[in-house]
Parts: sequence; C-alpha cells; structure tokens
Amino acid sequence: MLEARNPRRLRTALLVGAVPVVVAIGSWLTNVLTSGWDPWLFAALAGVVTVSAVLTVAAERNYSLPAPVPAVPAPAGAPPAWVDVPPRSRHFTGRQELLTLLAHRPAESHGVTAIVPHALYGLGGVGKTHLAVEYAHRRHHQFDLVAWIPAEQPAALRSAYLRVAAAMGLPESDDVERTLALVRDGLRRGVPFRRWLMIFDNAEGPATLQAYLPEPAPPHSTGQVLITSRDRGWSGVADTIEVEVLHRDESVALLRKRNPVVDEADAVRLAEQLGDLPLALEQASAWIDASGTTLPHYLRLLSERTRDLLDANRPADYPASVAATWGVALERLSTTDSAAVRLLELTAFLAPEPVDRGMLRLGGGGVSPTALKEVLTDPLRLDQAMAHIGRLSLAKLDAGRGTIQLHRLMRAVVQAQVSPDRVDELRAAAQSLLATAEGAAGDETDPQTWAMHGRITPHLRFTGCLSSTNRQIQELVLRQLSYLHNRGDMKSCRDFAEEARDRWSERAGPDDENTLFAAFWLAGAARGLGDIGLSKVLLEEILGRARRSLGNDHPVTLRAANSYGANLRLAGDYRRAYQSDLLTLERCRVTYGPTGFWTAAVSNNLAIDLRNLGRFAEALAQNEETHALRLRTLGPGHLTTLFSQAACALDLYYLGRYQECLDIAETVIPLMKPLVESPDMYFSPGLRIQVIALTAAGEHAKAAALSRPLLDAYRTVRGVDHPDTIAIAMTTVNALRAGHPAESLTLVRATLALHQKVYGDDHPATLAALVNTAVTERRNGEYAAAAHHDEQAAGAVENVFGVQHWVTLCAGNGRAINHAIAGDHATSCRMLKQTYDTSVLVRGAGHPYTLACSANLAKANRRAGKWGAGLTPPYQLRRHAWAECPVELPLY
Repeated sequence: MLEARNPRRLRTALLVGAVPVVVAIGSWLTNVLTSGWDPWLFAALAGVVTVSAVLTVAAERNYSLPAPVPAVPAPAGAPPAWVDVPPRSRHFTGRQELLTLLAHRPAESHGVTAIVPHALYGLGGVGKTHLAVEYAHRRHHQFDLVAWIPAEQPAALRSAYLRVAAAMGLPESDDVERTLALVRDGLRRGVPFRRWLMIFDNAEGPATLQAYLPEPAPPHSTGQVLITSRDRGWSGVADTIEVEVLHRDESVALLRKRNPVVDEADAVRLAEQLGDLPLALEQASAWIDASGTTLPHYLRLLSERTRDLLDANRPADYPASVAATWGVALERLSTTDSAAVRLLELTAFLAPEPVDRGMLRLGGGGVSPTALKEVLTDPLRLDQAMAHIGRLSLAKLDAGRGTIQLHRLMRAVVQAQVSPDRVDELRAAAQSLLATAEGAAGDETDPQTWAMHGRITPHLRFTGCLSSTNRQIQELVLRQLSYLHNRGDMKSCRDFAEEARDRWSERAGPDDENTLFAAFWLAGAARGLGDIGLSKVLLEEILGRARRSLGNDHPVTLRAANSYGANLRLAGDYRRAYQSDLLTLERCRVTYGPTGFWTAAVSNNLAIDLRNLGRFAEALAQNEETHALRLRTLGPGHLTTLFSQAACALDLYYLGRYQECLDIAETVIPLMKPLVESPDMYFSPGLRIQVIALTAAGEHAKAAALSRPLLDAYRTVRGVDHPDTIAIAMTTVNALRAGHPAESLTLVRATLALHQKVYGDDHPATLAALVNTAVTERRNGEYAAAAHHDEQAAGAVENVFGVQHWVTLCAGNGRAINHAIAGDHATSCRMLKQTYDTSVLVRGAGHPYTLACSANLAKANRRAGKWGAGLTPPYQLRRHAWAECPVELPLY
C-alpha cells in the first residue's frame, strides 16, 4: 500500500497521473456518441485508467514531480535550461532562407513593447517541426532557456509547462494553474532567464493555445515564441511564416544524402513525383534503404500503389507516415464540414495545380450531384469550405489569386479514400465543371477571355478529358486547343491535340469529326513550331479523310484547306496557295456566311497570297475588306481586328507609302501589346511590321533598338531555325545596315545559311536572302562577294518570281550596281534602264524603289559619259553612294 509521506506532492503526482483518465474518458464518450453503449469497452477503459494512474504515482519516488531531465542530451554549449528539445535530424537539408528569417525577425522586434509570436504553418509533412528543431539547435547559444512544448493536447502541454517550471526553479505547487501563471510571469519579466525560446509544436488554432503563450516584455525579457501548426488562423495573432515544400535541388540533395548511390536524374524524377514533400522524401528513402530496392523500381511502385506506399515505412524521426499524418486532419474535416469534404474530393480529381475560385463558381452550375453543386454555386458556402480546408492546411490557399491547391500526394490520399462507386461520379463532376466553365468563359479567340481559359487548361489531362467519349467534353478539349493555338502556346497545343487525336481515333475511328478536328489543331501546332513537313503530311491526310467522310463544305474540311494554303505559302508555292485560298473563301462564305469568323480568316490569308505575288493594291483592298468585317463582328479591340489593321500597314509599305505605314503601326502596336501577355503571342507580326516601317521611314536607330530584343526573344521562344525567327532576323539585318553595317553583315550571312538549311537553295525566301546579303556586302565594301551572291540569285529569281515581280526588280537593281562598280557602265546603264521602266509599269513612277532606280540610272549615265541621257535624280545621293532596294518578304 502506498504511503503518502508528502500529501501535497502526492496530490500533484496524482494530478499528472490523471492525464490518461481524460484521454480515456474522451475516447469512451466518442464511442458512446458514435457507436452506442459498449459495456465491455467501458470496463476495459476503466481498468486502463486505474492501472495508468497507479503506475504513474508509483513511478514517482517520494511522490514528487519528474526531474527536469531533457528529452535528449543537451548539445555542446547548450543553455542552462534545455527542456525536452528533440534531437536534430541527421538528414536535415536546405531551409536556409527560413532559418535566416526566423533569426532576424525577433531582432527586428526588440524595439516594440511586446514581441509577437512566430507561427510556422503549412501542410502536414512539410517539415515545420524539423525546421523548429533545427532552429533551436542552431541558435541555442543565444538563449538561457530553450523549451519544447507539445501543444496538440492541453494535458501534454500543461505537463510540459510543469517541467519548464522545474527548470526555472519555481516552487512546487499542487495548483497547476498557479504554476503555469508563475512560469508565464517569470518569462515575461525575464526571471530567472532573460533570454529564452519557447517552441509550441503541432498547435491547433489560436483559441486553444493563446492563453498559454508567454508574452516577453522588452527590455527586461528578450524571449521568443515559436509555434508550428497546420492552422492558417494564426495570422491574426502571430507573425506567420508559411513553410512550403522543398526547392527541387534541396529535395535531390536530401534523397542523395540518404541514399548516396542514387542517380541524380532518378532523384529529380522521384522528387517531382513526391511533390518535394520532406516527409514523403524521407519515407521513400527509408523504404529504399530498408528494402534494398532501386529508385526506378520505387517509382514504378509509386505510380501503381501510391496510397500503400504513403502509409508504409514511417521514418524514424517522424511521428507518422504521410497517409497517417494527413488522415487525422481529413478525419477532423469529415466530422465538422461536409461541404468542405465535397469540395476537397472534387479538387482531388482536378490537377495538383492552383484551382481558381472563379472557375469553380463559373462551372459549378453544370456539376452533379446536387449537394456539390450547391457548395460551388453559393459564394458564401464556397468561401467557408475553402477557409476550413485551409485552416487545416489540407490545401494551399492563395488569397491574392483566389486559388486552392492540393499537393499531388494529398490528391492521391483523398482519391484513395473515395469509395469505388463514387470515383466515376467525381471524375464526371470535374469534367462537367471544366466544360461549363469553358462554355461560360467566352470566345477563345478573344484575349479578354484568355485568363479563364488558361485556368482550365492544366486540368484537361488529370480529369481524363482527353480520353473522354462524351461529345460535350470533347468540345471542351477542342475549344481549349483553339485557345492554345490562338494564344501561341504551340507546344501545349501539340501535346494535347496529339493525345486527344490518338485516344479518340482508338474509340471512334480516324474519320470521326472530332478526331479530325483534333488532328487539324495538331497540324496547326506543328506548323507553328516550324515542323512544316509534319504539318503538310497531316493536312493532306485530314483533307483526304474529311472530303470523303464529311464533304467539301464541312467545317473540318474548310479549316484544313485554309491551313493547307498556309503550308503552300511556306513551301514558296504562292500561285497554288492563292488558287486554293480563293476556292476555300468561296465555300466559307456558303458554310459560315459572309461575316463568319473563319470566312474572315481565309480572307486574311488570301490577302497574304496577293502580297506574295506582288499584287499589293489588291492585297490592301482585301485586307481593308477583312478589317471592316472584323470591325463589325468582333469590335475594334479584338486582336484579329488589330492584326488586320496591321496587315493594311504592311501593304502600304509595299506600295511605298512609308509614313502612312508607320502611322498605323505606331497606333496599332500599343493597342495589341496589352492583349498578348503570353510570351509566345508577344511575337506577333505587328512588331515586325513596326520595325519594317521605321527602317523604311529612315528611323534606323529606333528600328535597331526595337529589332534586337525582338530577335533575341524569337530565338529564345521559337528557336533559331524557326521560320518566324528567320524572318525577323532578316528584318533586323535591314534595320541595322545603315547604322551598324558590320553587325548587319555578320547577321545576314548567318541568316542566309539558315535559309539554305531550312528552305533549300531555290526557295523564294532563300533567293530574297541572297539579294539582301549582296546589299549588305556592298554596304561593307565587299563588292566581289556581293556580285557573287547577286549572280547566284539572278536566273532563279526570274524563274521563281517572274520578270515583273518586285523581288526580281530589287535583284536587277543590285546586279546593275555591281556592274557599275566593276566599271562595266554600258551593262549597268542597260540593266538599270530596263529595271526602271518595269518598275514604273509595276510599282508606279512615284514609288521609292522606282525613284531609287531613277537615281542610280542617272548616276550610271554620268559615269558612262552620257550627261544628257540620264534622268534627274529626285533626291541628292551621297557622293559615291548607290540607292539600294533591300527585300522584306511578306509574312506567310
């Protein structure tokens, strides 16, 4: 029988020993409330409670409180009081920014009357506790007292506080509340320890802990309170710091620290699959180490049995596995907020990317079941559900962007908890959400709608939309492909289109309408990425299948025919492109009507054909018609309307009306820039037109300043040998030639080589590049090289373009200059007279290039001694200078 030699100590020990009573009664009450009365369970609990209390008392020699022995041996140089601080992890990696932030923030607060706590919050398993432990060990020399307080349960918290009291030398008392008050007061006053660090680990919300938090009062006390919690609610009470997942390089370092033989590339793949979550990385490392398996094998297991692996092989220095860590929070949510559970489940069937609140509201009306729809369409209930999920750190909330994001492993855990009979229901709900939001977002060709379309894109693959047989969902995918293509994200468009085409073809066949539409966008993306060969093959196949199965006037056939014309232009077959587009335009007017979007698109392409053929006045008339059409149907601010206006400016350039061209370009480009936030779409034809106009107007410095960064951007995004990059490179050559001749020469030779590589020697673009190369070489005094390149182009230019084509005339002017420089004045005069006469006929007597030929002819005649035979130059040339006619090929 126990003898109470010190009644007060006995009462205190009994009080501490009673902690299991509280826990047991709580468990019993939960059982009663959820499962009904169970007398056997109650009897068992009563026995456990009794034994626990007795053993607790018996374990206390003289019935006193436990001595303040630290949880682990104190590190070298530890402060006088080191209470229950866990050992630091041998594998701790990274987090330097957060550690520095924690160290500096308290110092920045020393001038105020009270120091606010610091709360580390974030997803379970993200490493909040490990970060706090590491901070305590690294900074222990700055404190006289460092104490670790388990804060999840009040009983454990109060027990830890009593050990802090002992460390502070406070008198023992059977009044626990008084003891806690004395501890807080001593910490506030800095007696006996002025410098202290109190870490409250795994705390719930502020309501349950705030009463226990000490409040240092500088300058008497310079203590620091550090809290770790999943609850975001600390933001109103503490200085909060969100702990994110590791940076990728930190994840790789952690994996290789645990398993040095792991290949770095495999470590990168595993880190990506685990979403850089520290607990998951540690768990994977422990599994690999214990089982002796390889990392590639673990990756295969992870893809097949994610939930099982997340629940297996808990790391030694973590209290629970990933699945168990999150399971507690998920269980708590399920008992308190069914609406939040429904939202969380839906989000788990979307991508592990930020999910936009606006998208949820916009698409919620198309979702079933009704209970889920009610949450999504009620702004108050939706906000409350998101807030509750965020409070438990089950997802990352971004208030500024209005998004909720599940970690990829949390997504797997939530999905695994959904019953099999509800998986298809939730996947269908996610698809319907996207389809409804897509339909409500508006015209995908209008940049004003791109923000919402862009929020839908990341979820296509994760929701199974790309393999769906539901026509409504397939329409969603096709509109997304249209959006991606219009915005200029050709890589995403290609990837999604290829997957959709293959999946739909397997189920509905290659001649299915939507299969062909997906193939159409794949061909367009291939052309946009510069893979002209693939685009050509795809379009020929699409046209053949569509004409056979759907007819000549079906939308798939007409859109494919329009793109086929673009491929013909790229191939340099300008006449066939014109004939094809002319026929397609007639059929589009029947199918889409004279004001249809695709009617205007084909009309725009027909103007490009006319421009390539040198029929500039007709091209301007066609573009003006297209611009007027788009102005009526789409409005003045629509991007395609502005493109048509910019196209009119380009036609004015070819007609020699440079100032008008520049005026329109400088009006339109500022209107286009705000609409094209995507890096790819920034490289619109409008900017190249502006450079061309500035160069033609003689504003060479401005043209060079605009063209250089534009070319760099094209090279970065499109690639060096992309047709768009090659075109802007030649435009940059022309912009640089006057003020930076040497730089222009280097660039033109590199660009000529790219033309020959990409297009071949006889392509119209390559022939034009030869002409420009010769012009640039003459500007640099390399006359022999210029003559060589002009002669190389001479015969082919007439064969490809025709005798009266404007490129042929530019080439003729250059060849005549070469003869004059070589002293062959007779040949020079004869060639310049022929070129001038043809230019008057084709371009008109007042065209700048006609005037250039006139000036050159006058100069050649004077050199030949024909003082009266030449024409009077309309402007004064520099002495010894010749008027050049550089080439700018139209945009395809």
